This record gives sequence, C-alpha cells and structure tokens, in this order.
Amino acid sequence: MTDSVSSSTEGASPTQRKSRYRRTVDRQTYLDESAQMVGALSHDITAIMGEYNRQLVDLHERLREAQPRSHGAVLMDLNRCGYGCLGCPHPVWVKWMDKQKNNRQSASKWIAVRLSRPGTAARSKSIPDEARELIAEAQALIERRARFIDHLKRINKAIGAARSTRPDLGFQHTGEGE
Repeated sequence: MTDSVSSSTEGASPTQRKSRYRRTVDRQTYLDESAQMVGALSHDITAIMGEYNRQLVDLHERLREAQPRSHGAVLMDLNRCGYGCLGCPHPVWVKWMDKQKNNRQSASKWIAVRLSRPGTAARSKSIPDEARELIAEAQALIERRARFIDHLKRINKAIGAARSTRPDLGFQHTGEGE
C-alpha cells in the first residue's frame, strides 16, 4: 500500500507535491505578514488609548458643566507630566473649598483639596445627581484605562529590554519635533 502512495508523488513536480506543512511561503511573505500584524497592533493601541483619553477629557468637561463653582464641588483635573509618559494625562480628583465661606467681610479664597476617594465626597447633598453619575462613570473609565496602561508598561519594558541588548533596534525617541 505504501507503494501506491509513493508512486503517485514520485513523478510530480515540487509545486504539485503535498507539503507536510500547512503552506509554503517565501521569506518576504513571512516578513510582510509580521510587519502587518505589528502595524495593526500599534494602530489598535493608538486607537484604544486615544478613545480612553478622549472620553476622559469629555468627562472632565461635563463634570465642570454639571457643577457650579461652589464650596464642596468635586472635580477631576487632568495633569500632564511630560513627554514619554504612557499615563498622561493623569486624572486627579479635587474638592473646591472656599476658605473664607464663613467670613462675609473678606473676599472668597478658593483652594483645591486633593481627594483619594471622590465617590465618598460626592455623597454630599450639595453635589447634583448628574455630577454623582459622572463621577462614578469617570472612576470606572479611569480603572479600565489604568489596566490598559499596565499592559502597555509591560510591552514598553520588553521593548527596553530588546534595545538594551541591541541598541540599533526600533525607533529612537528624541522628544523633539515628533
């Protein structure tokens, strides 16, 4: 029985023979497919991170609109630390306080006190319901965004490790005019 199988492929050309592998492709095809996958991955990362940041800025603006500037207003500020940070802009929760609220003779002196738990501060009766909902939505978004950034940090570390052994690999960021 083995003779009939071997005899059917003996006279066949190399392109007609069945390969033991799924498919045979040339080297350039492998390189092109790999480049496409890496390109698609980087586009997905850019799109996802851009969407998270857009939603964060949108919630920042909506929170400001939902609460008048008054004593006890809970707002989210967005801080930027500089070039090369995966987490920029950094959301920071603050509560606006009028230090001169009880002194009617002096002008208002506003300060922003940082909050670690904005949900607790948002339970105040002076906070509108719409603002409470926006604060909860923003906290959920910040949590999802932080998990995604943690994954990006691992990728960034792997890239750094590859560059430490081969400095010629990859794009070298200079921070100027990019």
